[in-house]
Amino acid sequence: MNLDIAQAWDRLAQPVDVALNQWQWLILAFLILVLVVPRPVWRITGLYSTLIHELGHIVAALFTGRYVAGLRLGWDHSGEVRSIGRGKFSVIIAGIFGYPAPIWVSALMLWGISAGYAGRALGIYALLFLLALVFVRNWPAFVVCTISAAVALGVVFFAPVDAYLYLALLIAGFLLLAGLKDFVKLLAVHLWRRKDIAQSDAYLIAAATRTFPSLWLLAIAILGSGGLWWALLSLTGLL
Repeated sequence: MNLDIAQAWDRLAQPVDVALNQWQWLILAFLILVLVVPRPVWRITGLYSTLIHELGHIVAALFTGRYVAGLRLGWDHSGEVRSIGRGKFSVIIAGIFGYPAPIWVSALMLWGISAGYAGRALGIYALLFLLALVFVRNWPAFVVCTISAAVALGVVFFAPVDAYLYLALLIAGFLLLAGLKDFVKLLAVHLWRRKDIAQSDAYLIAAATRTFPSLWLLAIAILGSGGLWWALLSLTGLL
């Protein structure tokens, strides 16, 4: 078993051309739909999307100078990031970057793939899970982060270079569709599932800043739309 980090990075740095035929694109699209649409499958894969969501909060909190006290996940796709800091600005920034996070990670990966760096996109993606392990504070979070980190690092060290493209596209496509699905669920909470509104990031930001939830719902939608536009732009260049 070879765990040479320098050698692994050299493999990840190798340019990977995108030359998929129509059937390969269709198979990838089918696999992505299978990972997101069926409810029994989503009960498992949705935990992974929730993890990326919470990592969005963590990264945004760290960039605004907040101290991240812990990450918790629930088997019901719930999640919580506890952070400490002063000022409403940091609360807003840390709060609004959860739902757009899967879409933006997808956009970054698709951009890297379109530039010929599918391997590097996977390597940087794997580092996200190592970051997450630092902050986990309960068993569901530990299990999801550990499995995600093990799979990601296994790909980085042991997958053949030719597989990087397919794996990166599968992950990017999954996160893009999962991010859109989660945003639809967020809208549902504000429009007709009002009993669950206390779980909404927009509601929590509004409560912390004494404003109104629709303002932050709009901000989340704008951020997500920016990531979606970038992802689709990169994806169009790949087709």
